[in-house]
Amino acid sequence: MRLSFAALAVVLGAMLMPAAAQEIPMFGHPVRIGVLLPEEKPAAGPLWAEIVKSAREGLVATEEDFVFNAELVGMDFKAIAESPVGGDLIAAAQKLLDQGAFAIMGGYTNVEARTLGVWAEQKGIPFVNLGATADSLRNDQCSATTFHLSPSAAMYIDSIVGWYVRSGLRQWYFVVEDSEEGRAQYERMRWSMQERHFGAREVGRMNLAPGRAGGANLANAVRRANADVVVLLQGATDQLTALKDLEAGGVPATVQVTGFPHLEAQLRQFYRQSRAAAPNLGTGHRAAAWEASIDAYGAREYNARYRERWGVPMETPAWAIYHGMRILYEAAFFTGGKTDPKSVMRYIMDPGSVFDLHKGVGTSFRPWDRQERQSLYLIKVNTPARATNLLNEALLVGELPAIYMPGTNLVERLDQIGDLANRSRCRKPTPLR
Repeated sequence: MRLSFAALAVVLGAMLMPAAAQEIPMFGHPVRIGVLLPEEKPAAGPLWAEIVKSAREGLVATEEDFVFNAELVGMDFKAIAESPVGGDLIAAAQKLLDQGAFAIMGGYTNVEARTLGVWAEQKGIPFVNLGATADSLRNDQCSATTFHLSPSAAMYIDSIVGWYVRSGLRQWYFVVEDSEEGRAQYERMRWSMQERHFGAREVGRMNLAPGRAGGANLANAVRRANADVVVLLQGATDQLTALKDLEAGGVPATVQVTGFPHLEAQLRQFYRQSRAAAPNLGTGHRAAAWEASIDAYGAREYNARYRERWGVPMETPAWAIYHGMRILYEAAFFTGGKTDPKSVMRYIMDPGSVFDLHKGVGTSFRPWDRQERQSLYLIKVNTPARATNLLNEALLVGELPAIYMPGTNLVERLDQIGDLANRSRCRKPTPLR
């Protein structure tokens, strides 16, 4: 096991401080962080199974790092984990609380995150959302003790619109899931096109119920609309169906097809299935919170160690486990072992607290909706000739926003994606006091 960047920084920082300030906190009580893993659901299909696998492997690698690092600073630290049985999230979360967890992390769907957010607020404990994207969780349904590591739908949407508009693509066609979340994503994308990125226009839309295919009608509509871009605001499996229908229906390979990056759609197994469903249209660009081929910042060693440990690239669910743990671990360490909810939440929301997500810059949480600021990545699904192994299923091609542009305030730049305070409908008190 190797010393992580976080622990290394703590130890080196202590060595460089004046003697009077060199005291490393000694912890007189155990520090326990609760991890709610995704439930195994065979009926949910192979993409969900891959999320479960990634999260479990991520937890093992993460705990190995943090337990080792905690020993160096005198902390009795442990990550404790539970998986729901029969969908009973609350029972699993309560088990974690009963075992001494001072905070909980989890939430791999919007429903899960909403359920856990309400429960955590009732219990008065911090909850870190690892995978749920719904903007409603940051607005009308926000919880006072929930912190969102997962990028929001608005962040993903602003990134997608920005990338394609700057590429000169003007004619947009939408395939929208006929659900509350699908409609919300569509409305947010329309807002981004009108208010943040000008020059693009909608040339058509098809609404489809979950599980329903557009078939030849969809392909015909896209061709008649002369679309430059097709955006699939559907679940991951339905996106694969739409790709197959579009390619079979003769939509030209020059048309760019992308989709909303649900957690299942940020997996290399999804990229492989996308290419198989549509060898031309299925090798386009996608947005992602993490990319296993990043070869810069601390991510180079981080990705390499994970591949050495498991023999596979680190996917977004594993990345989220690591950094959710890191946020809570550092909150305990830098408060001298104070794991009461008020101290932990005050530290997380303090404007002076900076968290490293292995994305090149320190990040912070937005006070109005407790969303962690961060950049996102643009990847391209590789063609068969380039996809020589699992790592090469995707190619990293961009990052948004451009965080290193000179003369720019970092917070202002990161706030170029996602909702600002003037759009927030979260009315919960910010837990700073």
